[in-house]
This record gives sequence, structure tokens and C-alpha cells, in this order.
Amino acid sequence: MGTVLATLVLTACGGSEDSGQSGDVLRVGSDLTYPPYAYLDDEGEPAGFDAEMVRALAAEIGKEPEFQDTRFEQLIPNLQSGQFDLIASALYITTDRATEVDYIPYFTTGNSIVGAADAADKLTVIGDLCGKTVGVIKGAAVADSMRQEANGACQGSEPIDVREFPTDPEATQALLSGQVDAEVTDAAVAKVAVDKTSGELEITSDELLYPIPVGLAVERGNDALATKIREALDKLRASGKYQELLDKYNLKAPDQAEVDKILGD
Repeated sequence: MGTVLATLVLTACGGSEDSGQSGDVLRVGSDLTYPPYAYLDDEGEPAGFDAEMVRALAAEIGKEPEFQDTRFEQLIPNLQSGQFDLIASALYITTDRATEVDYIPYFTTGNSIVGAADAADKLTVIGDLCGKTVGVIKGAAVADSMRQEANGACQGSEPIDVREFPTDPEATQALLSGQVDAEVTDAAVAKVAVDKTSGELEITSDELLYPIPVGLAVERGNDALATKIREALDKLRASGKYQELLDKYNLKAPDQAEVDKILGD
């Protein structure tokens, strides 16, 4: 987007005039237009994996989360300018971004294969898609990844016939109508789509395809907050709440070796 949009401030439980980092408020930047990670529910409240995770973390450190609805491209600039303390918005961990923020890895996303529940063939791994017609959202990175499998998993057999659709729901509808053999989409998005079809579709893949770690982010050098968030995350792991949220949204814990590889550690 070419314009800077104003942020919408939403508190989780009641309002607060304290917008500083000190005190009882944790100011959280999140693009609340991306379900099921971050979005506004029917009551206009922040919802999704990021919102649930942040509320749990904030409770552990004795803070009240204040969500600031911010378009994705403005999240890091607004963090750097002090408008909020933490980014929680499915922020992929990349080498370039690591020069701008300090990450707290908290999940790994990737893609899942969605197929008809009554299909004779269960498509569980990328190689099973060779020679199949697969629907994806237009512009998704996974489209190029699957096309490149012509020289990878599909070498010596027919390539994956990738069909791109303007929106994810349209790709799902194409699967339901039999236009494609499968859909490949973000794992959490796949979970939502499957749940809406009342048993017509199912996630058939065993593991995430093309996984990538995702992190919460604080301003570089804000070691005090980063340490508190890491300690709170450890407590959620110990209590089982962390795994409960991962399971709810069809996500996986981050692979520290993969994080270290990206960050060059």
C-alpha cells in the first residue's frame, strides 16, 4: 500500500490512557486483517492466534495488551518510532528484518495440502501432487515453489499443474467443485477452510510444506522486554497453554536450528 493508514487502538479489556511502555499496558502492533492469525471478530475485538497468544503472554508479565491495528508495511517503522512495544502479526523471520528488530520465535508456519475427504488417493507429501491440478491463491510464494518441483520431487514424472485464484476462498471453492485435485494454502488458513466445510474437506498432508519460522518482535536493543516475553513463553510451554494454541491453529513450534540458519547464528 502506498499510503500510511492511521492506527486503530483497541484494548483487550477496557480502555486505558496509558500509551507508554511503562506501567501496566503492553502496546501491540498487529495487522488485524489477516485471519486466522490476526483479525477483528464480530464484536470488533482482536481475535486469532496472535491475539490469543499476546493475551496469554501479557497476563504472565502483568500487562494489559493494547492492540494497534496497523497495516503490515508500517509495523516495523512504527515499532522503531516508539508507537508500540511489540509486533505480533505473523512476522516471518528473515535476515533483512533481523537488522531492524529483535525476534522472539514463537511458531512455524508453512503450507498444508487440502483434499476431498472422500478422495480415493490421499495426497500427503509434495511428491503426491506431481501430475495433479492444485489450486493456490494468486501470488503466493508456494506457487513458485511447487512449479520448481519439476526439477525436484517431480523430476522424471509430470509436473504439478498449479492453478492460481484471486482469493483463497475461490481456490477452496474450486476444490469443492472438482476443478482442482487439491488446494495448497497456509496451514492455519487451511484449518479454517476445512472447519467451514462440515467434513467435505480435510487436511491430508502429514507435515508442513515449505515451513518458515515466525517471530514476535521488539525494538532492537530492548533486551528487558525481550527477556520478559521469552520467560513468559517458557511458562506457557510448561503449562501446556502454548501447545494448546498451536494445535488449535494447526501450527508447529519453531525449529531453533532453522532460526539460527536464517539469522546466521
